[in-house]
Amino acid sequence: MKIKCKVITRSSRNEVVGLDGLHKLDLNFKKKSDDDLPLLKIYLTAVPINGKANKELIKLLSKELKISKSMVVIIKGEKKSEKIIEIYD
Repeated sequence: MKIKCKVITRSSRNEVVGLDGLHKLDLNFKKKSDDDLPLLKIYLTAVPINGKANKELIKLLSKELKISKSMVVIIKGEKKSEKIIEIYD
C-alpha cells in the first residue's frame, strides 16, 4: 500500500494525524496515481538533518501500524516534507 504524508519536523510531539482512516484500508489497497493516495499529517520531534527525521518517521509508522520497520519504505521525497511511503505486507 502507498500513502502520501506531510511531515512537520521540530514539533513538540511525535504524532500521526489521520491514522484512523488508514487502519480501515486493506494493506493490499493500491491506487494508480500519487494524487489519489491517502494523506497523513505526521508531526516529528526530530530535525531533518542526516536522515534523522526519516528514521523517526519509519519508526513511528511501524509502531502505530504494528508492523516491522523493514515493511515501511520511503519511495519518494526523502529530502522533502511531502513523502510517498510504501507499506509492504
